[in-house]
Amino acid sequence: MATYKEIKGTNVQSFSSDPGNPLNGQVWYNTGSSALKVAEVVSTGTWASGGAMGSARYAGQGTGTQTAALASGGSPSGPDQAVEEYNGTSWTAGTNMPTGKRNNSGAGTQTSTVVFGSGSSLEWNGSAWTAGGNLSINSYYNGGCGTQTAALSFGGSAPPGLQVATEEYNGTAWTGGGNMGTAVWLMGSAGTQTAGFSAGGRNPGAANQSEEYNGTAWTGGGNMNITKDGGVRGAGLQTAAIMFGSYGSPGQQTELYDGSSWTITGSMSTLKETTFSGGTQAAAIASAGGPSGSPPTATEEFTGPGTTIETVTTS
Repeated sequence: MATYKEIKGTNVQSFSSDPGNPLNGQVWYNTGSSALKVAEVVSTGTWASGGAMGSARYAGQGTGTQTAALASGGSPSGPDQAVEEYNGTSWTAGTNMPTGKRNNSGAGTQTSTVVFGSGSSLEWNGSAWTAGGNLSINSYYNGGCGTQTAALSFGGSAPPGLQVATEEYNGTAWTGGGNMGTAVWLMGSAGTQTAGFSAGGRNPGAANQSEEYNGTAWTGGGNMNITKDGGVRGAGLQTAAIMFGSYGSPGQQTELYDGSSWTITGSMSTLKETTFSGGTQAAAIASAGGPSGSPPTATEEFTGPGTTIETVTTS
């Protein structure tokens, strides 16, 4: 015989505010807003248009977050000294770098950034640029992650070829770290100095491999679902990374990494390569970038998969 609970279900719970981590399909009554609510898990992240940059550039350095980003240097009028700042809605001109840099990498925030590669680095403190420490390896299209006072540079290309070297920055000087397992350049980067991440790029052809750094040594990570050529960009952490863009198709395709495996998610609306990137897996930004012949100024903003809370309308 069926019970009352089996026939009628359970009572709707009441909360003074929405639960912090509701289950998919959970229903509750919010006494604070006097509304019936339901949680729905969104399985796919999406890209949406943001504010356009003031100048068309590619192969520059992007740092910061989706609502407080910094775009430094790049091409085609370069190595470019131009700098722009983003507030989540629009870009404005910033203080130019003392010397132009392109095809390099960067780490930090909108007000505390280090741009590095091609043997040198520049530091930004929110009001002025100054010279930073010189790297031992004169590589370009190197990977990079971390903060201004704890940055990581790895891989890239320098005579006589592709590099495996890693260098660590303490805000003053660069010192050698553990070598990568595979020489690679034009890769996507994410993470911190003690938990760095590299994915895709060229070695020398298009690659789908990833590597993880623990502050001492690199080990192989999960392979991406789709091989992405050079010009890949990334953001986030070693255990929660996002990679997007590349030369040619499938340059619009985006993948998310959870520390062991990849998931394909929503694609960008336009092809982008060597774009200015930043943010997190849940809130990334991609601005300007290639193709080199006609670089766009458009910005796209990513909102990652998660849980949305909807108000239930009753009549």
